[in-house]
Amino acid sequence: MGVFYDDGLSFPGVHALSRELAFLIGAKRDNRKIQGCETKDRYLTATLDDSSSFRLSWCAEDAVYDFFLNKSSDNCWSDTPTPIIKNNWTLPSKYLEDSLNKGRVDLCTAHRFYLQPIVSCKNYSSHQRSQSCRVSCCEEGPNDVVDNVMEPDGRACGLFRYKNKMCIHGECLDFS
Repeated sequence: MGVFYDDGLSFPGVHALSRELAFLIGAKRDNRKIQGCETKDRYLTATLDDSSSFRLSWCAEDAVYDFFLNKSSDNCWSDTPTPIIKNNWTLPSKYLEDSLNKGRVDLCTAHRFYLQPIVSCKNYSSHQRSQSCRVSCCEEGPNDVVDNVMEPDGRACGLFRYKNKMCIHGECLDFS
């Protein structure tokens, strides 16, 4: 069983959900003294906070593979599930695009609601595509950066906004 929370606005639960799904399919915690599988390497199963990357270490990948090999004859691996609802694969950035463009949602305020009045810095435009996948947050009055939050997953990013890069958990990653 996996437990996580998501507010449906800034999608903080996606990272926890990914980690819990990895554990459900056999991944092990990265806390070994094996190079590339240590907690300090900050892979998905290394820590229980949201600061790690969305990648599995080779140790966790091996554990998932072993889990599959041991369970490959079970029916759940070979049946074809029927979707409850049709998935249109809308990413969080698309879901929030209208609200961000019309100013109804401020990413800094949504993520840091407990630090009011923190807002996106004036030099940040919802139309700009960040190379860093982060939004600078400022106090309402001055334009001094006090924090930063992650762009929504799926946002185009990178130099010259290459079409094959998107923000995933604050990182600008290639996708195909």
